[in-house]
Amino acid sequence: MSKVAERKAKLHDDLVARAQSVIAERGLENLRARDLATDVGCSLGQIYNVFEDLDALILNVSLKTLIDIDDVMTESARRTAGEPPAAAMIDLSHSYFQFVVENTNLWRTLFEHALPANREVPDWIIEKQVALLDHISEPLAQLAPNKNEAELRQTAQLLFSAVHG
Repeated sequence: MSKVAERKAKLHDDLVARAQSVIAERGLENLRARDLATDVGCSLGQIYNVFEDLDALILNVSLKTLIDIDDVMTESARRTAGEPPAAAMIDLSHSYFQFVVENTNLWRTLFEHALPANREVPDWIIEKQVALLDHISEPLAQLAPNKNEAELRQTAQLLFSAVHG
């Protein structure tokens, strides 16, 4: 990797980390590009050399949040391996809610950040969101062995949606 590419990658990581910190502490509504630039020691223009716009930066923070949720859910599945599926689902829900309590502003950003109408959510975000449903589908498969993969995914999606209102 060239020096320029290394500096750009470091700035990318620094901006995501700082934006994540700001959102976690003060909420999405308090995220300002000018403040981020000052905090990480770059110019405002450098942010836009790394990210198309502030929405792209927020999407990267959301990806990190989804990865963190996936880690929590993976740990729950590991912890409850071999337990009855209902117990595994209960632990999964408790683990998820604990994450929400500890990371409310980051979690809220997943639902509150709206892209402009002419812009679609990137596939890499959708793929990570869908992957979270696998954690629900696995114990569901044991509870409903006659359901096929599509039915399990739909049921997992319905359960996830029901939890969120």
